[in-house]
Amino acid sequence: MKRPIIHFFLCIYLLSFTEVKQLLKLPNLVEHYISHTITNKNTTLISFVKMHYLDKQAVDSDYKQDMKLPFKTHEASTFMVNPLTIPENFGFDVNIPRTFKEKTLIFSYSPNYASNPLASIFRPPILV
Repeated sequence: MKRPIIHFFLCIYLLSFTEVKQLLKLPNLVEHYISHTITNKNTTLISFVKMHYLDKQAVDSDYKQDMKLPFKTHEASTFMVNPLTIPENFGFDVNIPRTFKEKTLIFSYSPNYASNPLASIFRPPILV
């Protein structure tokens, strides 16, 4: 029972921080790796990842295919606009009645207050 729960939470975590569009590019990664292994028999998965993700990207004959690999390009497709933000000053003088009044604080902080008798043990030292 633990394994399905672990897999469930792992999937939720990974999908919440990963662009789904990038996951859809995984077949491009496999296809590009196979094309590299066909042209060079000594290509390993580690050397492939190092060449495409860790080394400096060189513009070569397969540069367009390199950019189709997952996590090579990122898109900023989320823009938030808050239509309820009202500016305080519109640039002209009009007496607008205030509908909300400022509240006075009821509670205040006192450094001498201790919620329980043991709180004096666990406080930082006081410099006198």
